[in-house]
Amino acid sequence: MRSLPLLISLALFSTPLLAHDNHRTAEDIHEIKREVVKLRKEVHALKDENQEAAEMRKLKKEVVRLRKDIRSMQDLILDLQALVEAQSKNPHPDVVLQPVKERPRWACYMKDVRAGGMHSKGFSEVEAKGKLLETCSTRGGVCFENRITCSAE
Repeated sequence: MRSLPLLISLALFSTPLLAHDNHRTAEDIHEIKREVVKLRKEVHALKDENQEAAEMRKLKKEVVRLRKDIRSMQDLILDLQALVEAQSKNPHPDVVLQPVKERPRWACYMKDVRAGGMHSKGFSEVEAKGKLLETCSTRGGVCFENRITCSAE
């Protein structure tokens, strides 16, 4: 029996202490949550900074590469300018370029009693027929366009 009042008093006086501890624990939990939120924000900020730093490194590398390209192009331009100046100082005889002859695409032939068999080639059907009629007339044949046979090669 002696222990019963002790238990009751203990229960009465310890409850506020436990409640105070519970209240203190809840505050601590809220403080810890706030710190966790702050830490998460800092981690996200660091991630963003790391990404920005990586992008900056990539951009710096790109700038260095582009500068090298510009320098090489400037060197090429200077070489070309020197070459042009050297060529302009040396007089060259006038070079006449001859056009490359294409292979004629049309061929025509005709048989005549007086002039015999004749043929001609031209870049067009009309040219080939014209050459054939000219050859026929120089040989003294009887030449008519309807007797000419042409084909594309």
